[in-house]
Amino acid sequence: MAERIMAGPARPASADATTTPDASDLLENKLEQLNSLLWCFYGAGDGWFQDAGEAHRENLLWIASDLAREAVELYQEMSPAG
Repeated sequence: MAERIMAGPARPASADATTTPDASDLLENKLEQLNSLLWCFYGAGDGWFQDAGEAHRENLLWIASDLAREAVELYQEMSPAG
C-alpha cells in the first residue's frame, strides 16, 4: 500500500508570515498526527506502548483524545451550517 503524503506542519505560505493555514490544512495535519500516534500504539507491534507504564500510556491517550477533539472542531468549522 502506498503511503500518503499529508499537508505537513503548518508553515507560513509567504515570507511576511501573514498567511494562516486554512481549516482544511489544519484538519489534515491533526488527522495525520493522530494516525501516526495511533500507529505507534498498535501498528508498530513492538510492545513499547505496554512497556511505557500506566502514567505514560494515560498521557499518550490524552494526546490522542485532544487531537481527535481538535479534528472534530475543525471539521465542524469547515462544514456548512445546518
